[in-house]
Amino acid sequence: MSKIYEIEDLQGPPGVIRKKGAMTECPIDGHIGAAYVHCLEGEDHVGEATHMLSYSWNYSIGDIVDTLTDYCQQNQLDPKRTYIWICCLCVNQHRVVESTATGNSGLVGSSSQVDFFAIFGERVKRIGHVLAMMAPWKAPIYITRVWCIFEIFTAHTTEGCKVDIVMPPKEKKSLEKDVITKGRGIEALYETLSRTKVEHAKASVESDRLAILTKLESGIGYSILNNQVNNLLRGWMHGVLTQLVEAHKETNDKAYVVFCNRIGVILWKNGQDDAAMKLHQAALTICATVLGQNHRLTAATYNNIGAILTSKGDYEGALLNYGDALLIEQSVLQKNHLFVASTHNNIGYVLYEMGDYEGALSQYIRALSIRLSVLRKNHPAVASSYNNIGLVMMKLGNYGGALSKCTEALAIQVAAGGKHHPVVATFHDNIGAVLQEMGDYEGALSKYKEALAIKLSLLGWNHPDVATTYNSIGGVLLAMGDIDGSLENFKKAFAIFSSLLGKNHPHVAITYHNIGSALKEKGDYDGALSKYKEALVIDLSVHGKNHPSATTTTILV
Repeated sequence: MSKIYEIEDLQGPPGVIRKKGAMTECPIDGHIGAAYVHCLEGEDHVGEATHMLSYSWNYSIGDIVDTLTDYCQQNQLDPKRTYIWICCLCVNQHRVVESTATGNSGLVGSSSQVDFFAIFGERVKRIGHVLAMMAPWKAPIYITRVWCIFEIFTAHTTEGCKVDIVMPPKEKKSLEKDVITKGRGIEALYETLSRTKVEHAKASVESDRLAILTKLESGIGYSILNNQVNNLLRGWMHGVLTQLVEAHKETNDKAYVVFCNRIGVILWKNGQDDAAMKLHQAALTICATVLGQNHRLTAATYNNIGAILTSKGDYEGALLNYGDALLIEQSVLQKNHLFVASTHNNIGYVLYEMGDYEGALSQYIRALSIRLSVLRKNHPAVASSYNNIGLVMMKLGNYGGALSKCTEALAIQVAAGGKHHPVVATFHDNIGAVLQEMGDYEGALSKYKEALAIKLSLLGWNHPDVATTYNSIGGVLLAMGDIDGSLENFKKAFAIFSSLLGKNHPHVAITYHNIGSALKEKGDYDGALSKYKEALVIDLSVHGKNHPSATTTTILV
């Protein structure tokens, strides 16, 4: 359980690491006092590095060993022939102490910063594979240490270098408990991602911290690096969830239905519709054979399938599944049950997307009535209803009422879950949409940018909700006369939507229409006509000829 800094405190007498090479000549400089690695012999103990471990000295030795052993097992690697470059053992700690004693503060201060960064970058390039160890998964120490951040920055800016997130096996169990047993699902991930603030990272030596943060800020910048770290965390979580699915796939009972639905919702909220659909369909098959048609878990599974079909633009299919869910819930649950409210809300969302605003409003009011009868007035679910009703009011031309509802929804959500949450981002988006309709373009743009910053951090750049905000920013820039800026954002939205949702999706049609509008303003009438025609083809195939056209997209919760 000892931490690295407990077995080798560079502020005190030699510990386990320095004692190993205290009387050995360093093969690099010829002086007495060698790195730990230079005291090892035999290919079972030392060899040319295949991986670099990026970690914190606050980690325990047991966790480091468990993490590397698990990594080898998961990737079918021979532990005896997988050589890990690890700084506490491969850097000559005698020279680090000597440098500090002569007045040079820290590794960066011991030589020119440019030389040090270049030397370290070359080492990362030669090894070519960095393992970033993050633990505990809910609040990684890694992202609080500036040296760790610098190492992952170097890996990301080194061409051809691969980066993998690694964690101790016990962290996988912790994730499984949080996501499945407690049912907290995606919220646990959002809480972790919201803590990523590399600009707040610390170092033992202040000069090192300042030098590295200056390097990061002048390079790719804090926000981009925060997003890159979070992309790695999302990828790691998806990998762990995939392993859990494989481990449970032979199960055929009620617990597996719950498991499939919870993991499926996480995948869906991360934009992985197809993977989520497979799990929900597996759950529905078990429901049919084990639980029966008239079971609340069967209804929940229909609801989840309906949500994915909505994402894919199959509104008729979504309504059928939501209708099946509602019938089951009305027969097995009390009429004011929150599940019933959620299903009314879901049906309202589909009707909204189909342009039936009166029908949507009716469903949203039913959902709100149930929620207010069961929940406190400042509950996030109530905020969701206020938000949705506000957007319908906007479509019906009641901008003042819409702004009031959406603002109230935002205040409730922030009070309940903090400012850094995807739902908060969505509410910013929707307030922006109302402000844009009211002609307050500067206010709308500010809201859209707030939404985008949150989404990029928590969801990553390749997510439908991010594309939605790019569309919104493009729309308001077009209204402000910034045609090139609007086109840039519309094209970002198109790239995301088309890659994730396919070319025949309503969101793609909206983006085609938006690009067409920008091209028209630019004077490229042939280009505009071409985009309008592509949008029309999709709208006719998905909605039919009677659906109202739209030039911006808003997301409801």
